[in-house]
Amino acid sequence: MRNMMTILALVLGGLLLTACGVGRVGSVRERGSDVFNVTVELNEDDIAQLVEDVLQMGANPLLRDPVVDLQNGQIEVTGTHERRDGSGEVNGRILITPSVQNGLLVVNVIELEIEGMNVSDARIEQFNNNLANRITRRTEQRNRNITMTGVSVTDNLLVLTFDASQNN
Repeated sequence: MRNMMTILALVLGGLLLTACGVGRVGSVRERGSDVFNVTVELNEDDIAQLVEDVLQMGANPLLRDPVVDLQNGQIEVTGTHERRDGSGEVNGRILITPSVQNGLLVVNVIELEIEGMNVSDARIEQFNNNLANRITRRTEQRNRNITMTGVSVTDNLLVLTFDASQNN
């Protein structure tokens, strides 16, 4: 009975994640195991919305109207930046690589180019943490032990993999 409840909860949880716009969700359980392998796929539109939400958190976003391009192993974000002196807009680009460390998603800006602007390490770290938190919150399920086991970026998907089990 407990196994049936776990299966039902994960299937319903996957459907809820999909309904909430988290992307495509799939899960597999090995025979005789209480651990489910969950895969979440986010496309460029999904990531673009998350990036835009994070960028809008500040008074003067690093980039406006971001365009996301998923590339093999990395995420490129381009857009415009409004100069603080009011002299117009300039183009900008952020290159991001996601990884997993200790079961958590880590997002790193490996390149940031905004014409005529120096961005502090603290602001980059804040962006990294905010984006990782947004992606993670988008894929969380309640009442589960969830450990992120992998992340990959292809030309059209960000794929997150997890191991999930019932809380005891």
